[in-house]
Amino acid sequence: MDTALGTLWVAVTRAGGAVGFAPDAPEADIRAAAVQAVEDVRAERQQLIVIGADHTLAGTVFLRTGVGVQAHRADVLRLMVRPDLQGRGWGRTLLDAAVAHATALGLEQLMLSTRGGTDVAGFYLRRGFTEVGVWPETLRLGPDDLRDEHWFQLRLR
Repeated sequence: MDTALGTLWVAVTRAGGAVGFAPDAPEADIRAAAVQAVEDVRAERQQLIVIGADHTLAGTVFLRTGVGVQAHRADVLRLMVRPDLQGRGWGRTLLDAAVAHATALGLEQLMLSTRGGTDVAGFYLRRGFTEVGVWPETLRLGPDDLRDEHWFQLRLR
């Protein structure tokens, strides 16, 4: 699974996807993050929802449930769809599955963040999320490319 996830993550990153790396990040770093993500799923620190096409991994989304005073919520992490399949509703399907799963777990909120300078914020707003904050220039994609980080919340109950 970590190989397929790494391949997906590299493809999404290279296409400019806001999934934790600059588009020119070393492939080895991205693949190492994929291995760690799979380890986190196996250790039950995160949950993984996948969607496939033609017997290959087409997209993923991760949920990381809170602990302690944050046990009522989860963070949505790394919603990724293969670049050649984007624009077909697969991201919406994955996000809907994450919302349904969080609701079934009895969670009350979902939180997520995204990189400024993309149209991704509109996607989450159209799915019912509310923007709750912006951290100016906290993401560095290159020496002269600082981006804002936008935070969103969805109340499930």
